Amino acid sequence: MSTPAPARPRRSVLGTVLLPWRCRWNLLRIALASFALWVLVADSGARLARLQMASLPDFEFASEVRALRLEGRYGEAVMIADAGLRSAQGEARAALEAERALTLDEQESWLRRARDVGVGALTGSGKSLERVVGAVAADFFIVGDVRDLLIQGGRQLIDGESDEVILALSVVGIVTTLAPEIDWAPSILKAAKRGGHLTESLGKRLLSLIRGRATGELDDAFRALASTAAGTSPGTAMRALRYAESTEDLGALASFVKRNPDSGLALHVGGPEAMRVARAAADSGEAGLRTEAALVKASRKGPAGVRLLSASSRALTRPHPLLGIAKAIWKGNAETMLTRLTDRIDGLATWLMPALAAWLAAECGLLWRRLTHA
Repeated sequence: MSTPAPARPRRSVLGTVLLPWRCRWNLLRIALASFALWVLVADSGARLARLQMASLPDFEFASEVRALRLEGRYGEAVMIADAGLRSAQGEARAALEAERALTLDEQESWLRRARDVGVGALTGSGKSLERVVGAVAADFFIVGDVRDLLIQGGRQLIDGESDEVILALSVVGIVTTLAPEIDWAPSILKAAKRGGHLTESLGKRLLSLIRGRATGELDDAFRALASTAAGTSPGTAMRALRYAESTEDLGALASFVKRNPDSGLALHVGGPEAMRVARAAADSGEAGLRTEAALVKASRKGPAGVRLLSASSRALTRPHPLLGIAKAIWKGNAETMLTRLTDRIDGLATWLMPALAAWLAAECGLLWRRLTHA
């Protein structure tokens, strides 16, 4: 006859109460593994988008600087070179430094500078900084504004086809001659109008403000445009006007440039997307500022980076849930610290997630064994 198995001793009430305490290190390790795994899983979509962005080749800064130099757009070429030198290394840095040196040599050529300044003063337009400076200098001394008044007034008398915007800006230029901090703006606007960079809606709005003598909004618009030109380059500011539809857009551009050292690169590479992001940052507060920072980062990957940002904007700009917890507990540098931490672990997540899952499973198994044999 078989011997019956001994009955398992019943657990005392005190033993049941103290069981969680006896398993405290097991439970702590399970909590840590679960939290670490949640940190990685909760950020999966954004992490994949960031890894896709990181895999893109860097923007060809040297080639872009060379192309701008050959077009005579020296101010923009130097701006792009400076942006690239903030992160370039090795051969790419050497090539970029060589192109920047060539650009500066050509820019500082006295004969070319004198020629371009003269052409700019005579025509009131141009791509290079010197031609814009020539146009502005002529406007400072009223010569350029008088020139434009005579040209546009003559056209009006001959065939009635004068450019009303240039005509109005010339009058404003004469009035603002004693305010050089904003006299850049009418000159850049006139150059943009001649070059086809001024949107119809912004041109009509400026014309309406000038006719209505709305000096407050007009002064704000001029100061915003002058600030954008000072923070990037006159050529960059002029080309950014292709996407500005209102005077509010000019303010958004100025704020974008003021907040971001590489704003010129973002405007050059991003084009209409940069204007959309700057406008969103002005309207959407913190979410818009995150998109703005993502655009500046994406612009270092060139047009491909900007396209990826446009397609995956929500994933690339969505903050980690942990950031919300950190901000609720500890304001200040917590968000920056955690953002940098998540960026660091992006490349490690492919093996960290399986390792953490295995650790969690092992701890759960140990806990189960301890509970069933206690």
